[in-house]
Amino acid sequence: MEYAIQLKNVTKTFGKVVANKNVNLDVKKGEILSLLGENGSGKTTLMNMISGIYFPDSGEIMIDGRKVEIRSPKDAYDLGIGMIHQHFKLIDVFSATENIALGLDKKEVKKKAKAICDKYHFDLDLDQKVYEMSVSQKQTLEIVKVLYRGANILILDEPTAVLTPQETARLFEVIRNMKADNKSVIIITHKLHEVLEISD
Repeated sequence: MEYAIQLKNVTKTFGKVVANKNVNLDVKKGEILSLLGENGSGKTTLMNMISGIYFPDSGEIMIDGRKVEIRSPKDAYDLGIGMIHQHFKLIDVFSATENIALGLDKKEVKKKAKAICDKYHFDLDLDQKVYEMSVSQKQTLEIVKVLYRGANILILDEPTAVLTPQETARLFEVIRNMKADNKSVIIITHKLHEVLEISD
């Protein structure tokens, strides 16, 4: 059994508030896993430890079977982990390509980003400015950004909260394409019907 991520007895507290206590979690390669729970139940905190925003107080994180320390989002990227947050981190006046590039050769970036869009069937105009995009297009851009950086593990925090039913269906199609490419996808949600539709 090949695991992309394994959490062993991971605990995180904020003062007297225990956000996560002795959490164990295994995510296989090519698996879509949903984290389901009420607001404030610690779902995002747990994923923020995998993506380098928080550091666990205790416990172990293993990526591809080896123990790792993830102390920053850069560490997470270097391990092939990308998180798409509820609030997008995009520069409005930049185009899609410019948001992906941020200092790299734009022509090369566009070529590689187009290949990613073609491979997973993303509907994204790479020349479009972010401020002209719909919420769904911005989310797509965030996903392309993390795939561009080499992510094999993608974490989506409440990805359907702001999408129409049609946009949700389109997102799920893309997620299935990523699963078929042996990517591991974790979705944070509280919508049970979506969990039943998309998750392994």
